[in-house]
Amino acid sequence: WPTYTFEGSQEMHIFAIGDWGGMDGSLNPIEGRAPLIAYAGGQKSGPSTFPRSRIYLNNPVMNCKHDPLVKCFEGKYCPFGCGYVKEIDDHAQLLVAQAMKERANIKDPQLILNVGDNFYWGGIEKTCGTPMDSISFTAHHQFDQIFEGVYNGKGLDGKPWLSVLGNHDWGGRVFNNGWDQQIAYTWASPRWVMPAAFWRTTAEYPTQGFSVDMWFFDTNFQDA
Repeated sequence: WPTYTFEGSQEMHIFAIGDWGGMDGSLNPIEGRAPLIAYAGGQKSGPSTFPRSRIYLNNPVMNCKHDPLVKCFEGKYCPFGCGYVKEIDDHAQLLVAQAMKERANIKDPQLILNVGDNFYWGGIEKTCGTPMDSISFTAHHQFDQIFEGVYNGKGLDGKPWLSVLGNHDWGGRVFNNGWDQQIAYTWASPRWVMPAAFWRTTAEYPTQGFSVDMWFFDTNFQDA
């Protein structure tokens, strides 16, 4: 991918984020797929948290499987061992994004490194195979709700998101969801950069006399 060049003697910053993408509960899925809703209230616009099991290996008291954790999100009986905190756990992506905005406003990063798991729970919620010169309604909807409408503001607007696929972006337990639409979105967005599943780029800082080589490897085949 073409080299990025950043002139100047000031501090330079690259932010990194991963495993960030929530569920788009307001999406009306195609292909007979179920809505991306894990708990009552999850159909709202914007990202909803995926309530995974919480297993603390060194603390047998603080353990919580998926079903009891869902009840926590729904305001029902919530076991102490789930460690659920209302207004924190149910706004996880939005709170991280807010902290990121505040930090970006101060540090003005040049680039964002995005290390994958961009959309839960199984990536773009359609079968792969959409022509690479078009973006499906499903992909547009998920990008708008989970990415474009969340990570914006001074310090983040217009900054390249150098991205790679995570296992959930392939489909979680499968590999045929709309992962190719995340690659295609590179040419539909002024900031999303994922030209391939494997790729590389360089950031040069000529005034300060150094450069950074960045390699983006998709290692999901080791999980297959």
